[in-house]
Amino acid sequence: MIRLCAEAGAPRLDRYLVECHPDIPRTRWEAHLDAGLVRVNGETKTKGGYRLRPGDVVETELPEAPAPAGHLLPEAIDLPTLFEDSHLWIIDKPSGMVVHPGPGHAGGTVVNALLHRLRAPVAVDTAEETPEDAEELSSGWPGLVHRLDRYTTGCLCLAKTLEDQRAIQAQFLARTVEKRYLALVRHSPRLPEIGSLLVNEPIARHKHDRLRMVVAAGGRSAQTRIRVLARTTSAALVECELLTGRTHQIRVHLAHLRAPIMGDPLYGGPGRWQDTLGERMILPHPALHAWKLSVDHPTTGERIEAVAPLPEAFLALAASLGLPTI
Repeated sequence: MIRLCAEAGAPRLDRYLVECHPDIPRTRWEAHLDAGLVRVNGETKTKGGYRLRPGDVVETELPEAPAPAGHLLPEAIDLPTLFEDSHLWIIDKPSGMVVHPGPGHAGGTVVNALLHRLRAPVAVDTAEETPEDAEELSSGWPGLVHRLDRYTTGCLCLAKTLEDQRAIQAQFLARTVEKRYLALVRHSPRLPEIGSLLVNEPIARHKHDRLRMVVAAGGRSAQTRIRVLARTTSAALVECELLTGRTHQIRVHLAHLRAPIMGDPLYGGPGRWQDTLGERMILPHPALHAWKLSVDHPTTGERIEAVAPLPEAFLALAASLGLPTI
């Protein structure tokens, strides 16, 4: 989520967005406005001609580039279903599966599986490359409304029509979607003993290591609520509620608390926190699971809660650490 404050003499809304982010074409901002993904002073605005006044607060996610050029083909990939009807498909994403095609992943993705579910190939437009590991709105890809890191397991919501996709994305923008994760982390005195801790720290890309994100002044606002469910002297089971959706947000915020996720080579591996507990022998990827997802149905308004069971490897690692699980 970005927040902009209009100054004196601010132009119409679409021009203001382009001026603030000249690297993003006007046509992409227009599509973002049409989809209802821009708010001014808390109210959704869909008209680019809306005149801003000094002090107006503009809130939005940065538009994602449309999907890469080519022809996306359906693939018969069997994925665990947590909820499905004619509008939504909520799956339990397995570890190692990429959500959409990109460099090194021409197929075998969640998007390819969705297209098979819909029984239709989809032609897509030319685009820039976007990071595959980002917990962000994903408007440029068929059906995607958010993303999970490649090795993160659990709840992933997919829309079956463009209208459904926009409706769910609007909920993400309004922060009415509830996303709760479970993670196994190293024990840290910075973790709360009782109750929850709100980590409100901005996140930006690392200046020298472009694969990593860091807590940094001037970064994009990021909020994660963290609650300790169980602990030992060396490890803890924590629940993380995402209040915003930034790339690697949970991993970065936990590392910031000196409680990196077990098995995370990017934020908690050798050279930073040594693998002294041997967690990567049991679970060779970050022990992070998208446990619960609650969203309003795009047509009925009914609240839908999907719960993804913990993977066996996650359970095995928790047992080896002496931690109970939910």
